[in-house]
Order: sequence, then C-alpha cells, then structure tokens
Amino acid sequence: MAEAKKAKLSEQTSDRLYEMIVDEHRYEPGSKLPNENELSEALRVSRTTLREAISFLVAQGVLEIRRGKGTFVVEELPAAGLDLTGLAGLRSRVRAKDLFEMRLIFEPATVALACQRASDEELRQILKKAQRVERMAAEGGDWPLADQEFHWAIIKASHNEYMRRLYPIINSAVNEIMQISQNRQHMQDTALADNRLILEFLLKRDEAGARHAMSIHMKHLINTLQD
Repeated sequence: MAEAKKAKLSEQTSDRLYEMIVDEHRYEPGSKLPNENELSEALRVSRTTLREAISFLVAQGVLEIRRGKGTFVVEELPAAGLDLTGLAGLRSRVRAKDLFEMRLIFEPATVALACQRASDEELRQILKKAQRVERMAAEGGDWPLADQEFHWAIIKASHNEYMRRLYPIINSAVNEIMQISQNRQHMQDTALADNRLILEFLLKRDEAGARHAMSIHMKHLINTLQD
C-alpha cells in the first residue's frame, strides 16, 4: 500500500511539474529548473518523489539532465498532438457532431477510471468545479469555461497520461463550436442536469452509473447539435 501511495504521489508531482512548464510557462524551453531542494520544497514533496517525477518527464521528452549542470526543459517540447481546430470544416455541424462522438468514445471510460483512482481530495475538487458551473450559469457568467474545468478535473482524476494530454486538444475544438452554437441555452440546461447526474455517481464511486451518465451527456449534446 505504501508503494502504491508513493507511486501515485510521484505521478501527481510529474503532472504538476508538467503543468508548470507547458501550461503556466514558469520554466521556458531551454531553461534550467531550480535545484532539487528548492523545487521539492515548492512542490511540497520529498526529493525522492521529485526525482521519480523528473525521471518520468525525462522519459516523456519534456526534461533533460545535463551532468554537472542540472535539469533543463528541452529546447523543443514534444508536440501535444494534432490540433483539431485546424481541421478544415470544423465549424460545420457535421464536424461538431464528429467531435462529440469522439468524446462519447473516451469520456465515459475516463469517468469510470476516475471512480477507481480519484483521491478523496480530487473528488472534493470535482464537486467544487461542478458547483462553480452552477454558480456561473446562474450569474450569467462563462459557464462553458467552468464546465470544461469540471470535465478537466475528471480527466485528471483518471490518472491516465494519454487522456490527460488529449483533453486540451479536444477542448480547443469545443471552444470553437461553443462560439458559434445557436443552442447555448439548451446546451447550458443540458450540461447542468447531466453534470448533476455524473457527479452523483462519481461521488459514490459507482463506475457503471458514472459511465452511463457520461454517455447520456454526450448523446444529449450530439442531439442538441442536430436541432
């Protein structure tokens, strides 16, 4: 059990360090990371856990270790993958339907994994994200962004690196679709109702229920796009 917990912590640490590099741009390509003591203190982990996290990112081609010099961000970060927003015709309803069909394939499996693997703290964060979607919708705020953060929290809680890397790519395409959707109010009502059901099963760690609820959600969105 201790080994499993240690492995999970190193995974979380590598995930956080990756975000700091790629998403938050705290460390630019070619730059040197702080020394081991500083970085482990900043991430609030042991040096052993930090080394394991760094080893993972080295294997992923994000970091490189230069003997006698330290750990550096590589000059050219690995491509995250295909930019779906660049596909011709994405703005058509047909392409939008294709996108949500792809989400229908992998997001139900992802939420099932989150039921298995999420820590109690991660479940609390998912709950907070769901509550924020409700609040933003009630206030007339940017509920689509809050909804994406809710789904992103679920993806992260699945602890699957490939799914975690894939979601931002899909997310950028979803943003494009939301900008031109004629059914935003319908989509909002659908998202709020479906999110409640997804959250209910997720908090119970009911894999079958959560998987089914996510499938229903994606099918609802596909139907909305066809209206």
